[in-house]
Amino acid sequence: MIKKRVKQLSFILIILSHLGFLAAILFEKQNNIFVSTFVVLAIVLLFITYKKTSLKAENHDLEHVLTVAFVFFGAIVTYVLSNSFNLGSVLSASLVGLVVSFIPNFFKDNNFIKGMPTAVYCGTFVGMTNVSIAPDYIFIALASAITGFMLVGTKGTFHGFGGKLGTLAFGGVAIAFFITYLISQWI
Repeated sequence: MIKKRVKQLSFILIILSHLGFLAAILFEKQNNIFVSTFVVLAIVLLFITYKKTSLKAENHDLEHVLTVAFVFFGAIVTYVLSNSFNLGSVLSASLVGLVVSFIPNFFKDNNFIKGMPTAVYCGTFVGMTNVSIAPDYIFIALASAITGFMLVGTKGTFHGFGGKLGTLAFGGVAIAFFITYLISQWI
């Protein structure tokens, strides 16, 4: 039962991320008919995609805890390379993704290691967050943990659709920003 709820929660967070992103576009360019048409078309296509997506529950064991850790690793390393070594976010993410993509070649018999580059690369999208949004490592840790849990929750869904990792990272950063904003208003 809890496995299905995790899958549903992750799916709902992705839907909210998509709708929030489209709402921000629409709010910013509300007087442009082409943008409004694009947003409506995107919502229709997203609705079709959501209807075709399976929500069957999968096992969440130690492998998935390590997936969250790999997302965290990718985010922190990218953030450090980008901000401490001034490599830039795109170059940092590319460098981390390139290096990690070779690791499965060393562990050919391990099926879990074959999926590790995906989790790390998802984390690199979190690590690309601008310093004005992510001022410190605590924010990156929170955003990467949220993104990692969403990646685990959406395992087996959205295959063949581009943008899953970026969408998850966007959702994780947006939720982390919302949480930190609420905390800053409360304190």
